[in-house]
Amino acid sequence: MWRDNDVVAHSDGVKRIHHPDAILLAMEFSSFAVEGRPELGMIIYNPASPDDAERLRVLLDGHES
Repeated sequence: MWRDNDVVAHSDGVKRIHHPDAILLAMEFSSFAVEGRPELGMIIYNPASPDDAERLRVLLDGHES
């Protein structure tokens, strides 16, 4: 699908998430969709800064079992 250009970037930006323990996390996102197939979509999130990555790492470490 990628080779045939059936996958198109739909949107991108930054989403800010208010979390009670991390205060505020900024996550960059990109969404993709397969043309003509609305059920085939994907959103990718990445921390927007090294500080956001560290806050996310601390949150995830606290939830390990």
